[in-house]
Amino acid sequence: MSEPSKIVRRIESEAGVPGLWQALAHRIPASDLHSLLLEVFQSRAAGSRLPVPRNASPLLRPSELSARRFAEFDRAAFASAPEFEAIDLSPVTSFGVSHLLGGQSQNNILTAIRNAEVLGDSTIAMAIEAAGRRQALSDVVRLCASHRVMRLQPVGFPGFTPHFRLFAMVTAGRDTGSSQFEAAELRVHIRAYLRLFDELNRCGFSIQSPLVEFADMPAVEEQLVQSGVSREDIRATIRAHWPGGTERFLSERNIKLDGGSPWLEALVLRLSQEFPIARFRVNMARLEGLGYYTNFTIRISPLAPDGNRYPVGDGGFTDWTARLMNNRKERLLISGVGSEFLCRKYLA
Repeated sequence: MSEPSKIVRRIESEAGVPGLWQALAHRIPASDLHSLLLEVFQSRAAGSRLPVPRNASPLLRPSELSARRFAEFDRAAFASAPEFEAIDLSPVTSFGVSHLLGGQSQNNILTAIRNAEVLGDSTIAMAIEAAGRRQALSDVVRLCASHRVMRLQPVGFPGFTPHFRLFAMVTAGRDTGSSQFEAAELRVHIRAYLRLFDELNRCGFSIQSPLVEFADMPAVEEQLVQSGVSREDIRATIRAHWPGGTERFLSERNIKLDGGSPWLEALVLRLSQEFPIARFRVNMARLEGLGYYTNFTIRISPLAPDGNRYPVGDGGFTDWTARLMNNRKERLLISGVGSEFLCRKYLA
């Protein structure tokens, strides 16, 4: 059982209600807590004031980009992924699922009162849907969605906002041995993204020379452990939205990561022959997503008009459907591209 923070203890003291946190967090049944909070916010809403439009926080402002631009992007994205069933997600999912499956702090999730939370990662909602379909049909399930997600962690990188559009895909299936399922589905996802970039280039974008990198996360972690680095060290230092974090971390500790699965090199060779316009390589010096992804990962960094490469696409295998279905043979590949970021940085 967790302990209350200093802020919570101060609130209890100032309110003169000792044990308030324990009661709300653990003693009151969930249904009663929801009823209590509904009454509290009903009362507060009655006494609230209309917002001042010019002072709206970034959390509440609409995107600066045109909805027509997003519609154009979505048309190209769905057309580029014919192997995937396109679904339209609910704006909310079950409370706590982002923490339970993805390990995200609940402080970074916009939590609702009615046992729900705003989607911060659309692949989690698609994983739940895919697991349900797998239990009913047992066939390979491929889903894709374009969705606006909300993430509350502080971001200081230009072009990143608290809410943004994300085009994502998931594939759920059963292990077929010798990484055959993994290799086949990685190719399916990568083909869809490369087709998307090609289609967008016909619509006024400039997405050039995509760099597609693979990593074997269990092998990465094994080498880090041998170098005296724990997963907790990584989580405290590395963030996907902190550019250059991995390079600094490894350089400061004089760690060189290499190796990986032999079939990844074979996959790189095969894809290089199929898509000569892209660059493919195995890059084991990847720490982002360690502990989040359980197996192989992909990262796609095309060249932007400003001369920089940005990691606009990311993905990998997780254990989410294996946990949801209580079956260790289940495999799930998730991936996504930041459609909002692409629309900001990659217009010609």
